Amino acid sequence: MELLIEIIKNKPIDSNCYVLYNNLDSDCIIIDPGTKDCDELLTFLLQNHLIPEYIILTHEHFDHIWGVNKLLELFDCKLVCTEKCLEYIADKKKNLSVFHDQKGFEILLPNVRIVSNEILRLNNYIIQFKETLGHSLGSVSFWVNDMFFGGDVLIKDTKTVTKLPGGEKKQLKDTLCELSELFGNRNMVVYPGHGEIFRFNEIDFSKVI
Repeated sequence: MELLIEIIKNKPIDSNCYVLYNNLDSDCIIIDPGTKDCDELLTFLLQNHLIPEYIILTHEHFDHIWGVNKLLELFDCKLVCTEKCLEYIADKKKNLSVFHDQKGFEILLPNVRIVSNEILRLNNYIIQFKETLGHSLGSVSFWVNDMFFGGDVLIKDTKTVTKLPGGEKKQLKDTLCELSELFGNRNMVVYPGHGEIFRFNEIDFSKVI
């Protein structure tokens, strides 16, 4: 089974949405759908005959979750996130959407699988989850094979934002230390919440904190 990934730029905030799929069946996993109408994402799913089985959220901020309600209307899929993320996406202030357009939105409470630090089999994939605090209280990273998805915890050549509610420099330092111990000797490909993909061993930690 060949593991494939499609990168879709969310709008209007330029964050990254990912579609994880394979060449054997129609099931797929969507990561951080941050566009309200999901038009580009839905076109890709239709063209490739894909049906989302899971939506994984790396954290609760509106530019990573805006498309969740649309996808839940169209597909019988399950949301995967941390307990704090689930709490915050249902609140327009805590997911920060109200500060974007003064209206905001809330995610309808869906069929959810809560994760923290565990290994799960989702579809045909074995995925390791790890709570990675520092950017937000609902942040979780996960990896499958040599692909690492960390949301906004690691962005190439960019200092991780800790000034938003739930962010904390000390927690971020602890998170980065743990990730360095896990992946310091592995050439993991990092798929970040914003910007371009990169290798874990390319990280300049002096620019992250």
